[in-house]
Amino acid sequence: MSISEITLEELNAAEFIEKQVSALGSAVGDAIAINALSGGVDSSVVTLLGHRAFGDRLKTYFIENGLMREGEPQQIVEWFAELGVKVEIVDASAKFFAGLKGVTDPEEKREKGITQVFYKDVFAELVRESGAKVLLQGTNYTDVEETAAGVKRQHNVFEQIGIDPEEAFGYQVIEPILQLRKPAVRVVARALGLPAEISERPPFPGPCLLYT
Repeated sequence: MSISEITLEELNAAEFIEKQVSALGSAVGDAIAINALSGGVDSSVVTLLGHRAFGDRLKTYFIENGLMREGEPQQIVEWFAELGVKVEIVDASAKFFAGLKGVTDPEEKREKGITQVFYKDVFAELVRESGAKVLLQGTNYTDVEETAAGVKRQHNVFEQIGIDPEEAFGYQVIEPILQLRKPAVRVVARALGLPAEISERPPFPGPCLLYT
């Protein structure tokens, strides 16, 4: 991997936030960006970094795939409304059910049932509708490390394994927390003012219950 990790010991959360907000602004300019919010700490941190950089020019979506915990979409919308962030729920459950139908192999579920539906179907449509050219997502250092090592293919890893998202899906992907592992992401979450319900939230199995 050619990513330079920022360890927990090296991290200065305030400096990291300032640097990432500035980098996002430079990368996107006056354009519109979109991001998907699952409610996990990674996507939550990216959402707040994006909203600091773009304000209303960042369109935030919760993708309802029909496989999350009961009440999850509404809970996430309520939490972020309290933070001043509008989140739109997109019901894509029929697309995910179709993509997963008859698939039993875990790796095939990740690729065919999750990655392709998320990025080629759902996000590509949102990009077209919104006019955005960029998707922000919460890929972290461990996601890439596990994928590159063949431990488990993470649904949100592309360029690091030779996949160009713009060529494959039609839009650019920006990953503001790529240099951080989960404990460091939690430190940034606290520095951003995210409540403990989000900053300390236990990891959930990917974007749905059938991910593993």
